[in-house]
Amino acid sequence: MTAFTRATTAVLLASATVSALAGCSLLYPELSRDDSGQVLEPAVIGSTDLLVGDCFSFVDGSDLAEAEIAPCTTDHTHIVIGKGELAKTEISEAGGLQNAVSSSCSETFSEFKETVTDGVRPDQEFIVSERSTDDGVLITDYACIATDAPVPAA
Repeated sequence: MTAFTRATTAVLLASATVSALAGCSLLYPELSRDDSGQVLEPAVIGSTDLLVGDCFSFVDGSDLAEAEIAPCTTDHTHIVIGKGELAKTEISEAGGLQNAVSSSCSETFSEFKETVTDGVRPDQEFIVSERSTDDGVLITDYACIATDAPVPAA
């Protein structure tokens, strides 16, 4: 099993646990955001609750279920560059979860790489979780994330 597969599997399992608990609004405080949607103060939230454009660092490298979200102008290790969902049939047609998510994030990651500073080589990563719809259909939610360039010193 590759390190990528282990990491994806770990995030899937951890995220499923967080997703089960995330329905309770008491788990995470309301985030202060500006008019453009950027967070104003650091906070710890479930990694599956991150939005596109959120900058964050995982709280604990071995527990990928929580992320410390922070203003993008402060130190962080990752940024959410896309989100989506996959039906079971889409995963099967792609040849598995890793292929389906990687394919779904490919264009978004290519576009992101065009925006980074010369010499910076971001890595593509994913956060994956599962949920059931009201009619019992299993949906896989994913977030396309990328390692982000260090914040330049002011």
